[in-house]
Amino acid sequence: MPFFSPFGGSSNPNNSGGTIGGVVSGTAGAVTDLFAGFGDEAKAQGDLAEQQRYDLAATYAGQEEQFTAQSTAIKQSQQNREVTMAMGRTASQVAGAGFANSGSALDILRGNAQQGALQSAVLGQQGLITEQGYTEQQQSYESMASAAGAAASASKEAAFGGFIASGVQAAGAIASVAAL
Repeated sequence: MPFFSPFGGSSNPNNSGGTIGGVVSGTAGAVTDLFAGFGDEAKAQGDLAEQQRYDLAATYAGQEEQFTAQSTAIKQSQQNREVTMAMGRTASQVAGAGFANSGSALDILRGNAQQGALQSAVLGQQGLITEQGYTEQQQSYESMASAAGAAASASKEAAFGGFIASGVQAAGAIASVAAL
């Protein structure tokens, strides 16, 4: 007469059928795999939400780059206008003082033009630096979005595998019950 352990299994070596322990183990495995599948599905949803946020951030970084280019062009136009006005004031003052547009007056005008060109170049360079920063930020967000998408795909595959494993475990538990 075989002895059945409360922990599963049988003392009868000829018993190739299922045991209570096998049924419990199979059922527990099925439930574990089922909930693991649900967990992986939830993780995939979180990864997809993360991907959407990174895509949105990349879009905003691209827009910031465009805004910076427009802002820089406006600032350079304003700077050029200020330089033109300063040169006009200088020419007006020279003429009002009765001097000709020669010698020192031309030196002053040339200095104003050089200073304006330098300021415009600095503004342009600062704008390009800022634009490049936004471009790199956009690329970084696009890379993170891609990684989140890959993680979501992996989680979906893991969920599918969990559901398959749960079915196999359940079938094994049913077979163990039938063998009892």
